[in-house]
Amino acid sequence: ETEVLYRVESTGRMTVTARYQGGAGRPQLPLFGLRFETPAPVERTRWLGLSGETYPDRKKGGVYGWHQEAPHVPAYLVPQECGNKVGVYSAWVTDEKGTGLLFAGDQMNFSALPYTPHEMECAMHPYELPQVHYTVVRVSSQQMGVGGDDSWMSQVHPEYLVDVSGPMRFCFQFRGITG
Repeated sequence: ETEVLYRVESTGRMTVTARYQGGAGRPQLPLFGLRFETPAPVERTRWLGLSGETYPDRKKGGVYGWHQEAPHVPAYLVPQECGNKVGVYSAWVTDEKGTGLLFAGDQMNFSALPYTPHEMECAMHPYELPQVHYTVVRVSSQQMGVGGDDSWMSQVHPEYLVDVSGPMRFCFQFRGITG
């Protein structure tokens, strides 16, 4: 059972709290968080956290600080899970005028991509991805690692899996911003 609470303040800031009961024998989760789609594609993401694409088991090369990029999927041969950023305290997604959303939380995982996970999983080649109509923003408290420490067939080490054996809680805030 999962509960998501939205608290809207008079300033327009929203606080989101997600709770998952967890328990023995629950299926493995790839992440614990929420996903949003913007009504139109955003031009830029900016975040305070580790640089580049980082995951719990792939963050040693990340540099802490302010970073920015356009939402994109790397030129992998087969579209796949990508774009996660670890240790994020705040993130902006904005259009060319600086209008968009600001997310804030305590060491979140964050990504902003032009496709849903389903769209990427259904494409065997980049040209099979659909035309971009929105940006998919994902914020989470936990994200499993990617594995592959000796080959890409290697499984994720247990310490980098999302622990579903007990309750989980995730809280973050977001609000609209204008340029």
